[in-house]
Amino acid sequence: MNCCKMAPLRHCGLALVALSLSLLTPLRAAEPQRVTHDGALKLAPVFLKKGSEIIYAVHDEPTRVSLMRLSLVDGRQERVDSANTAHQFDADVTADGRYLSFVLTYTSPQSILVIRDLTDGTEARFIPKDPRATVRGPKIAPNQKQIVFTLSDVGGQQIAAVDLKGNNLQRLTDSTGINAWPAISPDSRQIAFGSSRDGGLHLYVMSADGSGVRQLIDHPLRDMRPAWSPDGKRIAFTSARDGNLEIYVIDADGSNLRRVTDHPDRDDYPVWHPIENRLLIVSERDGDSDLYLVPAPLPAQPIAPR
Repeated sequence: MNCCKMAPLRHCGLALVALSLSLLTPLRAAEPQRVTHDGALKLAPVFLKKGSEIIYAVHDEPTRVSLMRLSLVDGRQERVDSANTAHQFDADVTADGRYLSFVLTYTSPQSILVIRDLTDGTEARFIPKDPRATVRGPKIAPNQKQIVFTLSDVGGQQIAAVDLKGNNLQRLTDSTGINAWPAISPDSRQIAFGSSRDGGLHLYVMSADGSGVRQLIDHPLRDMRPAWSPDGKRIAFTSARDGNLEIYVIDADGSNLRRVTDHPDRDDYPVWHPIENRLLIVSERDGDSDLYLVPAPLPAQPIAPR
């Protein structure tokens, strides 16, 4: 990976040092903890190295979106590609740190999928054929057998998959409306996603091969961007059901809805900490867009028989 030299994160300083210390102990209060302090527009964070680092997309220049890598241990940051001039966003990293996937803007088609093997230094790409096609939101299966993503191409906006070489394209959905934001369960057997196939935007779950689609939760307003918890028992998501975008959590069967955030500005892009019971989100507060850590509700406990 071509990375620029690590440098101190602007505007963070002691705040990130305090944050790194807090990651070593359980969260005591329900107050969100601010991770970044620059206020620049951010998208789609993801954890790596067991939660000690984050990769996220940021408008680091007025005309460019870059992938940034942030250490929560010492507050240092780097661009994933120091010489990059195209937009990069929607990153995902395998738990072992070997594979990095992300979306890269292109001329024709409009965006493509990039898959890097960080161990041997090779790179694979999936390039859609239609000149207006786009790729968004790739997620690597924990078993590393496929990458699923949103493909806007001939046939509409569907959930698709390729292998880690960018080959063997499969369209996992084939419906009207929008199909987007795929998230793969920790056992690699299920995919949660958002769809407007029945009107509105609702959350659905299907098997990894696209079979057995079922609606997970229903509400007239938007439910989107699902994210599985590491234990596979909960799904976090973004919803506008209470008037603006907030973060919610449900159990994996669609029950036990709980609201996580309650703020007049936008909260979005939930991702689970791989070890602790916390969510990392993008939150807009007082005109700034930054990353925050918030406590996650526990799954419902079964009632013991009397």
